Amino acid sequence: MKKIFISWSKEKSGEFAKITKHTIEDLVPDADVFMSEEDIHAGEHVQEKIINNIEQCDMLILCFTAENKKSPWLLYEAGYASGLHKKVIPFLFDKDSMWHSWIDNPMNIAREIDFNKGELTKDFCETFSLVLTDNIKDIIDNYKKQINTCRENFRIIDIQCEDLVEKLISIDKFTITSPIYRDKTAYFLSGFETFELWKVIIQSFLYTGKYLWIYGRKNMKLFGGNFKELFEYLDQKSVLPDMDGINFKILFLNPKSEEVLYAHKDQDIFKSELESTILRAKKTIGSNKVLQKCCRMYSNKRDEIIIRIDNCIVYCKPHFDVNGNPNIMTNSNFELFSVFSENGKRCIQKYMEVWNNAIDLF
Repeated sequence: MKKIFISWSKEKSGEFAKITKHTIEDLVPDADVFMSEEDIHAGEHVQEKIINNIEQCDMLILCFTAENKKSPWLLYEAGYASGLHKKVIPFLFDKDSMWHSWIDNPMNIAREIDFNKGELTKDFCETFSLVLTDNIKDIIDNYKKQINTCRENFRIIDIQCEDLVEKLISIDKFTITSPIYRDKTAYFLSGFETFELWKVIIQSFLYTGKYLWIYGRKNMKLFGGNFKELFEYLDQKSVLPDMDGINFKILFLNPKSEEVLYAHKDQDIFKSELESTILRAKKTIGSNKVLQKCCRMYSNKRDEIIIRIDNCIVYCKPHFDVNGNPNIMTNSNFELFSVFSENGKRCIQKYMEVWNNAIDLF
């Protein structure tokens, strides 16, 4: 009889572990599957029973999530089992390319089963020496459904934003104390308007993205010469019908508007930089009539910053000084949420109101 130990840490991982335990018991009826939450009873010595079951098991399964990947207890159990030459298999339930990247991680030597890669049936059959039948397939399909339901119940950010958040948290600049999650919104405590943020946004859009909307003022970082690939890409797409589904919109503050007087503490410098950037934008876009229609100028006060990257919103609320001038936004905090959330719907509506009232740049 095969003995299997299921290791978990934190609430979400615990729920995944229970579903996994019951699924393995259905797939391999003669297996002895141990999980501390269900198999340690009142009065038993917890640590002693866990150690004994690791020593006696043939296989240890680790239920990894983004929250527990550095859990000391999870890594201890993995390391102890590995030291005893047990078969150790990480089960990855969350998308996280950095799950085994830290120093001395015992998982660097173990091949994982990734729930997000679509080979679960094959992996289960190989791992548990199963012959695929209709019944086996039904059990694994039901397992997938249960895991997806559990993931949805524990989701801390809407699925449309997961990839963008993952890219941001892979950069040290955004991860010292960030992000904080609340109501399906990721709150980053620094990094807004930095080159690193713009680089992630542009890289996320290039070649696979459909929407890029920018509610900027000067847009200096975009037209400073670092993102030539973006405009070469847009230029190529512009010759195709409807830009091959690309929806690019960029808003500049109108240098002739009264709002220029209140858009920055250094009015003279700001206006000259705005005019210079608009000239660079016109030079970059040139005579391309399709891309020219993607650029407009607004004259209203900008009281929120909205960037749409596909179905995500990168959002920041300016802070104003006593004279009503906005403070410098570079490296300030920002939020990230789905366009389908209530905040997202409001941002889309607000952007389109500004866009429809704006005038053509060209």
